[in-house]
Amino acid sequence: MADLGDKAQEAVGRAKEAAGDLTGNDDLAAEGAADTAEAKIKQGADAVAEKVEDVKQSVGEAVGDVKQSVGEAVGDAKHQLSGLADDTADAARQLHLDEAASTLGDKRVVVGAVAAAVLLAVVVRRRRQATNGRRSAAKRVAKAGIGRALTRC
Repeated sequence: MADLGDKAQEAVGRAKEAAGDLTGNDDLAAEGAADTAEAKIKQGADAVAEKVEDVKQSVGEAVGDVKQSVGEAVGDAKHQLSGLADDTADAARQLHLDEAASTLGDKRVVVGAVAAAVLLAVVVRRRRQATNGRRSAAKRVAKAGIGRALTRC
């Protein structure tokens, strides 16, 4: 909401402008127009600031929702991996693979290995995307340079 001072400045500006128009005083009319414009600009800036705050709040809420969803997905994945590790350990025991069963019985090893693999895949993918972006930018620059060189000949 616009500040009362800005509203008052706008009203004073309008009054000066009207008085200047009635008396034929161009300086007073111009000063009034300037005061009115300044007040409107301040009001517009305040409105933009309010919108920015609204957007920040909405983004914050969305980030919170995403964090919650990711947390739930990670919890579900951990639960599924834990079950998979238990099943693998049981199968190893049934096959009399005691050493493998004892290793797979420690779920932290399996969960850690899977998490490391996922992290590695994400890093590799991002690196490839970043490299592809730089390559295409370099190609555009080279093409532009060649084009300028050809037009100068």
